[in-house]
Amino acid sequence: MDRSRLKRFINQRLSELPLEAPVFVSPGTSVRKAVALMQEGSQPCVLAGDESKLTGIFTERDLLLKCTADDFDWEQPLDAAVLTREPRTISARQTVAEAIAAMQQFNYRTLPVVDDGRVIGLVRLGGLLTQLAEAFPEDVLNLPPRPHQVMEKREGG
Repeated sequence: MDRSRLKRFINQRLSELPLEAPVFVSPGTSVRKAVALMQEGSQPCVLAGDESKLTGIFTERDLLLKCTADDFDWEQPLDAAVLTREPRTISARQTVAEAIAAMQQFNYRTLPVVDDGRVIGLVRLGGLLTQLAEAFPEDVLNLPPRPHQVMEKREGG
């Protein structure tokens, strides 16, 4: 793998990447409606508030951890009990490496990206991995299924 290209990739600013468009809802939106919006657009989360004022985030993890009780009220507003308030964000001026480090540190898969206080998109771990694979196809496609495995004899003709 070309280390200089890899270094360029991980030092890229988030503002230079194609970010995923966020879905905004009001904090009073019902949980049922938020989940429907997530399903409709294959979204990992919905953001409560608007581009200039982010008040919370509702993620797939929130859905699994907070909404699975038998008597859960799907018509309750997001801000009642399931919304993660004042979510962690990342600046558009920060790098891919900083985004990956934050995701690893806090066990996140998605972070809202902000520029001058406005949400401009979402950065997702899966999206970063896809971009890495597209930037280094020859390296990624040639990885063995089990990297520690050593073939005793050469395959093929």
